[in-house]
Amino acid sequence: MRKSLLLVAVLGTLASSQAVMAAEAAAATPTWTFPTSVSLVSDYIWRGQSQTWGNPAVQAGIEADHVSGAYVGFWGSNVSSHWLPNANVEMDFSAGFRNTFATDFKYDIGGTYIYYPDADFSKAPVFAYQKSKLNTLELYGSLGWKWFMVKGGYMPTKFYGWNTNNSGTAATNPPNGQSFAGDASAGLTGDTKGSYYYSASASYDFPMAINVAGEVGHQTIANSTGLDWTWYKLGVTKTFEGTLAGWSVNAFYTGTTGSDAYKGFLSFDKASDTSTVDKSKFVVGITKSF
Repeated sequence: MRKSLLLVAVLGTLASSQAVMAAEAAAATPTWTFPTSVSLVSDYIWRGQSQTWGNPAVQAGIEADHVSGAYVGFWGSNVSSHWLPNANVEMDFSAGFRNTFATDFKYDIGGTYIYYPDADFSKAPVFAYQKSKLNTLELYGSLGWKWFMVKGGYMPTKFYGWNTNNSGTAATNPPNGQSFAGDASAGLTGDTKGSYYYSASASYDFPMAINVAGEVGHQTIANSTGLDWTWYKLGVTKTFEGTLAGWSVNAFYTGTTGSDAYKGFLSFDKASDTSTVDKSKFVVGITKSF
């Protein structure tokens, strides 16, 4: 009897200890976290194309992450009205769900609404375009395994306000002439709803908090000719520790292939100003994460 009582006491103590440990672990895992970052970059590159006409950008973002995997986020950056008519700021609002499974696999599904306050093709001072806002919704999904990931996105809205009036071919847009100076035959032939992209990327952590990452992807513009492009990117990031914890610096090389339409692009603000918005280049940046 004494042995039985002793066994019961030991088992009870172990169960109690495990319950305490589980409660402590649960308490140590917050229900919500709010990762935040601020960056300064030499150019804002989106899928191989400059959004700041080759100039620097200040960018900031914050995300609210629930322990279940649900999240909402905000990200913003300055942009150039030379490339995005009457736009100076881009604001991205995202929501989705991400999680892991089978130990080494992960997924992420969601959507991003890209908003440009007061941006509209009709407000471009150089050309007489019809009203068309740049705001865009993009739905996305990704699947990853350890250091490798594939991703795809679909736009149920117009592609950044593009239509045959402001981005057509010489045949579909005769009042405003040729929109894409790099290729006289390039342009839209119909509605851009249904544009999509897909990409593959790899990211590997090395000693001394150094990460090397690469990406290749392809953007397809619905009902277009000569406008689709493929982009590539290869870069390295160094994250600091100790007194510089939270700081990181990065550099990457990026470029595109598959389209000449974006070469010598005419500014929406000043017709005499041109830029090859998708030219190959090195970009550097510094980030503070909180």
